[in-house]
Amino acid sequence: MNATTPSRPSSGPSTHTRPTVSVTVPTRNRPGHIAPCVRSILALGGFLDLTVVDQSDDDSTERALQDIRDPRLRYVRTPTRGVTRGRNIGIEESRGDIVAYTDDDCRVHADWVARIVDVFASDPKIAVVCGRVEVPEEIRHTGYAEGFEPHERVWRGRYPPLGRDWGITANFSIRRSALATIGMFDPVLGAGAPLRSGGEPDFLFRAIRAGYTVINANEVVVDHYGIRKPGEEFRKLIMGYAAGTAAAMFKYVRLGDPAGSWVYLRFLTSAVIMVVRNVLTGRRPTGVNYLRAFLRGTVDSFRYRIDRRRRVYADA
Repeated sequence: MNATTPSRPSSGPSTHTRPTVSVTVPTRNRPGHIAPCVRSILALGGFLDLTVVDQSDDDSTERALQDIRDPRLRYVRTPTRGVTRGRNIGIEESRGDIVAYTDDDCRVHADWVARIVDVFASDPKIAVVCGRVEVPEEIRHTGYAEGFEPHERVWRGRYPPLGRDWGITANFSIRRSALATIGMFDPVLGAGAPLRSGGEPDFLFRAIRAGYTVINANEVVVDHYGIRKPGEEFRKLIMGYAAGTAAAMFKYVRLGDPAGSWVYLRFLTSAVIMVVRNVLTGRRPTGVNYLRAFLRGTVDSFRYRIDRRRRVYADA
């Protein structure tokens, strides 16, 4: 695998330019999900290639894909761990103007690629498009699956509040040329990485901080079938989100970035207010465990040095 360094063109595409699209799906140990996901993507037209980045512990994912014959499909096996590393490999291995991501437990809608292209073609300052993530009605009763419902469409020069309008990489597309300024995903953040979560808010913060536009597009839709069972599985997921988000934003406190420090303090204040409000009204859960996990993620940040030039954590 040959890594490539994204470059930024001197000017973005006009509204008449239709950017090309590459799709990437990182996966690990989900052979039952990956084939339906891949088939839903390959059923579409309008994209150059689909790269499946497999970090699995065995060859079950590779075997699940072996009967799919499509020249657009590329399978990449890697010993790396962490979904953000997988997404970075997808950037390196693909060639489209746009890199579109979904998760292995998602199924894309029939106009997914076309809608992504429409949004990016409308404005060269758009660096990221976060699409809607729906949880199908028929599985909602079986547990928790993360969704994303956009509220405000355009984010530029300001940052969304905690828990709202920070898109998720189950439906997340990036303009390749913007990566020269924004940088790649932070490899220490995200599911399967040491700091467990926070890859999305970290990347979106850097995009907005660099002066780009982030679009939350209701018309770009995937269905999410990844269910977490009530109890310990759900608790682990939510606490991971809290810790990872704190670690992601506290990085900028350590860097002395005023905007990042403000976002971190706003997130922390929101978590404290949630606990106080719930305690005063007798509501349970109170949110104390979420706040504790947030503070734990803040402390965990100090386990890693920061590459100040790239603004990402460096492995210990």
